Amino acid sequence: MSVGTNGTTTSHQPPSTLQTKNVDDAVRRFETRWAEERWLRDVMGGWPDDGGRRSDRESDAFFRERAHTRRELVRRRLSVGFECHGEEVGGRWRAPFVEEGLRSEQSHVLRRIVQLTPKAALMTTGRAKDVMRSTDSKLLGLDDPYIVLNTKVRGVFRLDLDLTFRSWKALRFEVSELPLPCLPHAAIGFELPDGRVERPHLLYLLPYGSEVWFAPEDERCRRDIMGLWRGVHAGMVKTFLPLGADPGGLANPMRIKNPLSPFWTVKLWNEGVFPDLAEWAGWVDTATTRDAMIRESAAALSGAGRRASNVLFTTLQEWSYAALREMHREQDADYGAAILAKDRDRLAELLFDRLVAGASKLAEQPKQAQAILYRVVTYAADHWDPARVTRDRTRDRGVCGDDVERLPDLRSRQTVGARYAAGLRSDRSLQRLVEAMQQASKDVQALTKSAMAAKAGLSRPTVHRHWEAAIARLNDV
Repeated sequence: MSVGTNGTTTSHQPPSTLQTKNVDDAVRRFETRWAEERWLRDVMGGWPDDGGRRSDRESDAFFRERAHTRRELVRRRLSVGFECHGEEVGGRWRAPFVEEGLRSEQSHVLRRIVQLTPKAALMTTGRAKDVMRSTDSKLLGLDDPYIVLNTKVRGVFRLDLDLTFRSWKALRFEVSELPLPCLPHAAIGFELPDGRVERPHLLYLLPYGSEVWFAPEDERCRRDIMGLWRGVHAGMVKTFLPLGADPGGLANPMRIKNPLSPFWTVKLWNEGVFPDLAEWAGWVDTATTRDAMIRESAAALSGAGRRASNVLFTTLQEWSYAALREMHREQDADYGAAILAKDRDRLAELLFDRLVAGASKLAEQPKQAQAILYRVVTYAADHWDPARVTRDRTRDRGVCGDDVERLPDLRSRQTVGARYAAGLRSDRSLQRLVEAMQQASKDVQALTKSAMAAKAGLSRPTVHRHWEAAIARLNDV
């Protein structure tokens, strides 16, 4: 076992029965690709941009100065290391320190994190999990304590444990006791002075080349595989509930405590076993129902009873659909983009962010409400149909209001409505039959039931049922 900077450890364990040739090949292919791209960057690093020509924007003094500053920061980062001058990160004050080198040099697991991070133009990082920003340098951005991995090509499962553990050793033992195929590839958290580990994130990587596409516009994106990925992730969270797994984190599955950041202590517990999606599906409950997940997570996080969970579920479900209707009517830009891209995950995330503050106030312990809210918004986003928001003026909404006002229960009111609807359908069928018979008379066609059924677009039993009434109405005309 080798020990890295700031407590980073790399364990070299013998492969288990899951360590197959395909997994070995996946690691080898990744390392080969990494080396090739690094060589290409080194070779092209000395070439002038655009063949020595600069764009008008780059010729501007401001942008030239910014580019110069960025290059100087990158140079200093590579030559001196990461320098913290003292700041608050994740709610904790970090004293000044220097960490030399890049963590990605220590393990192919950490290099995979780099590979699964978007390019600088699309990268989102932050000093706090709720304050995210963009960056113009991927190398510098990867020093930030929080990053958002590629949301369109997902190769990581994140488990957010909302507890403080006695030590890294204790955490590893607790995880090893769970019915899972392997240990996490990386565990990231803040280590307190007494050795306790505060609210760690655990990362499980899929094999290189087995990432799941979540870009509906891309032909490689399959809804069934996306569903399986979500099911596996939810099943993993369910398995980790005894260790304080936070189901609310499923709404932002790619936002992680960055193992490449010098601000965290990182443990690498598994560098050889990479179960793929199919293997994970055999270890966790991918078919857990939404209701069951809500109730289990709520009970694990707050100890609330089933009745309290049901009340929260009903309330948050009403809030979710009301929020969706409001965003639709307001023509919210983010909502519109999610609907246009058919990105149900993004829609669920928008809902969660919109409702989480209010939901957290509904329960004595906010995590209970957040756990339920995640499942509610996921269901609402998956089943939301924007076409149903626009009211259909041709429908007789509220027409039976006077008849049902004093009825005692829902079933009685539904019976009145059903009778009205059935009568309305009967009248419309009769009218269509009469119109077909009138046209047939003008065309001098035989008035047979079969012919009229075909002409009116009705079934023969329906024509038979209305035949005498249609004849009577035709004679009245």
